[in-house]
Amino acid sequence: MALSASHQVSGTHQPAYNDNLWVVDESSTAITSNFNFKFICDIKNGSGTLLNRLKAPIHYSSSDEGVFNISRILGDYVTYDWDYNDTAASGCSNSVFDYILDFGYEYSTGATTPIVQTTGVTQVTGNTVWNGSLHPLDFLDYDEADYMMGTGSSANFLTSLTSKRIHENQKDWIFALHDSSIDHLSVAFSGGSSTNISATSSDITRFPIGANIPGGIPSGTTSYTITPEDSGNSAVGSAFTITIDNRCSKYESVDLFFLNKYGAVESFRFDRVRRDNFSVNRKDYRKNPYTLSGGAYSYDRLEHSKSTYYSEMTQRTTLNSNNITEVEAEWLKQLINSPRVWMYDTALVPINIATSDYEQRYHVNDKVFNLTLEVEHSFIDKAQIL
Repeated sequence: MALSASHQVSGTHQPAYNDNLWVVDESSTAITSNFNFKFICDIKNGSGTLLNRLKAPIHYSSSDEGVFNISRILGDYVTYDWDYNDTAASGCSNSVFDYILDFGYEYSTGATTPIVQTTGVTQVTGNTVWNGSLHPLDFLDYDEADYMMGTGSSANFLTSLTSKRIHENQKDWIFALHDSSIDHLSVAFSGGSSTNISATSSDITRFPIGANIPGGIPSGTTSYTITPEDSGNSAVGSAFTITIDNRCSKYESVDLFFLNKYGAVESFRFDRVRRDNFSVNRKDYRKNPYTLSGGAYSYDRLEHSKSTYYSEMTQRTTLNSNNITEVEAEWLKQLINSPRVWMYDTALVPINIATSDYEQRYHVNDKVFNLTLEVEHSFIDKAQIL
């Protein structure tokens, strides 16, 4: 009897919303040849508490192997971490989840005999999922080293960009998946000044790096470079560059914040024409306008005959950005597809993307272009029920 398990994903950290495949193999035919044979996979949290039990028969192309895809279950245990009021680096405990797998099997010795389960034959520990959802083609070539920062690493931050344009008063964040090697971010400003932003030991750390950067952006700064470093000031990942873009606009600016496909929250500014539209859904009925009082049966001319018993109003906002680059146009597909988006409109409010079609723009086709986006405010405005 020898039950083994192999992981089909690189490394110990996997994106939670992509396939998380485990192949189990029982070499003993004395076990696999029994009636009603199935493999068992017990999914537990890092403390060993059972979360779910999966069963799988011998795979149709094999005589002794079974396949488990545990992504759907583990995805329920990660969400996201973000705080608009961040003033320092913070750990993202909701964005990661440690898990343990116990593999076993069940079978019966006869066609009608009771099924007997044998659990915990092989245990796998030391694995973690993070709240990423990579494109299926990107996931085919998934390599943890592309995302996990550590000694000698060239991994990127949790964004598809390596540089970004923001306004000097625009809040923004950058998230890092790391093995505790990051001691700080080294920030070098174009004017010659610099600062460090201390990291946390959490698997994912988010850093405020826009107008909310600790200490603020020095006056006159046109750009700055952010490098993840260890305690010896050696780089443990690839650098990221911020360029200050203070293009003028006569319109009020609106910033959107969205969860990207890597589980990080990023910002984008709309500073051109804005239009707000309100749609009302009403339900009415005809009521008797007469009132009986002291033998008189009459109605007041101010009384409603047609009365609204339900009314709700939904706000939709059309936003227009300044001109964008091809790289930004590719990146902003993640905004269109994001399940969590917020808008700062004198206060932070949750919104949903109403735009359902997106055209990838190219300079060879269009010399200049921007992004027009329609969003719907998540909360509806209900009227009184009279």
